[in-house]
Amino acid sequence: MCRAGRGPYHDDVVDPQPPGVSPLRSEDHAAAGGVLGRAFFDDPLWLALMPDPQTRQAKLAQMFTGLVKTTAAANGVAETTPGLEAVALWMAPGKELGWWPMVRSGMALPRFVMTLSSHDRRRMMAVLRQGEQRRKELMPSPHWYLEAIGVDPKHQGAGFGSSLVRAGMWRADRDQTPIYLETETEGNVRFYEHHGFDVVEQTVATGLNLPLWFMVRPQQGP
Repeated sequence: MCRAGRGPYHDDVVDPQPPGVSPLRSEDHAAAGGVLGRAFFDDPLWLALMPDPQTRQAKLAQMFTGLVKTTAAANGVAETTPGLEAVALWMAPGKELGWWPMVRSGMALPRFVMTLSSHDRRRMMAVLRQGEQRRKELMPSPHWYLEAIGVDPKHQGAGFGSSLVRAGMWRADRDQTPIYLETETEGNVRFYEHHGFDVVEQTVATGLNLPLWFMVRPQQGP
């Protein structure tokens, strides 16, 4: 689930924390969920799964707040820009959003899922299962996983998304591992290709007439 703003690309990251990128504070989890919710408000996948515009933002904010909390509980990496203009969530090689992180997060994601109707819940879980299955099949070796990245719409186009992507690229280069992500829009495919990602598979979301792209930035260096 990736929706990044456009920005210049510079392949010169030498610091562990590129300028303008910092760890997300726990007190900002809910605000970060709101940023991601606004970033994904008109994303084709979430338009299909949450068609009511009157409730979509609240649902997305709750869902992404749960993902932020669960990622933190799983010892993932949650980062933001100076004014919380953008947020990125990463899982390190070998880390997963398992049962214990769910418990440590206060069951934030399961509680959100149970607010959905049974029909909407089945559709969302089918797409998520599809994505997870393909990730395991396409990426059996250790990798960094970009779970979600989004830029608040009023700040898109200023390079905040690129800054967060470069921070993840630095870590992957440090660990000599590839990066994997999924995206639902062709514009984002071009954005990530600009950052050195390749499309490894294009498919259709389960139960929805919507494209999905699975992308990888190959391991750099020896």
